[in-house]
Amino acid sequence: MAVAPSSDRGRTARAAALVGGAVLVLAVVYPIALPAVQARLGTRGLAVALLALLVLSLSLRAAGRAVVAAGLAVLLAAAAFSADERFLRAVPAWVYGGLAGVFAASLRDAEPIIERAARSMIPEAPAFIHDYCRVVTALWATFFLGSAIAIAWLAFAAAPETWRAFTSRWLWFAMAALTAIEFFVRKTWFRYYPHGGIFDRVWSRLFPAERTARGRASMRAIESYHADRARAEAAEPGRPSGA
Repeated sequence: MAVAPSSDRGRTARAAALVGGAVLVLAVVYPIALPAVQARLGTRGLAVALLALLVLSLSLRAAGRAVVAAGLAVLLAAAAFSADERFLRAVPAWVYGGLAGVFAASLRDAEPIIERAARSMIPEAPAFIHDYCRVVTALWATFFLGSAIAIAWLAFAAAPETWRAFTSRWLWFAMAALTAIEFFVRKTWFRYYPHGGIFDRVWSRLFPAERTARGRASMRAIESYHADRARAEAAEPGRPSGA
């Protein structure tokens, strides 16, 4: 299995950090801070300030930035002209919609975004994770799209308190639950126990790898990885034999 060059993995990690930072600010901090900031600047003042930040952010070289900027500019301009705070509450919806688009678009690539993330963290991940990663990528794209629709509807049709509770609490509880469920499904599906930690030991007793074809493939992948590491260490100059 070919391993992505370290430069590619570095770019993937930097892109993930950039996306994660943007989501943290716009989807986590924004709903909580919006009332206090809006009380100081007013709806129009906050919209204009965010538009200025948006213009400055255009200097960043990021894929799809024109689409993201255009959508945010429309929402912020509408808030500035109308003084209707509902347009400001719709901003996280555009963020989640953008995430849905990124995940869905990656399904056209050789490696969907979940697989790229997995290989950036575990370069030795076996090739048979590909189909599973495609399914999980599609699942998250659907989740983010549904979140965007729900936030947009709540922004315009519900009380501000309901919108804030959903965007700052309920949605994150749902994301945490989905992440936890996917983790247990993945461990049970692949029965891939490379670390030998407490969880791997417990789960391998409940779901032994040798009882399924995927589990046996996982065992072979782990054995192959350790064999490759042993050969690489043995080939290092100056390393004593048998060290």
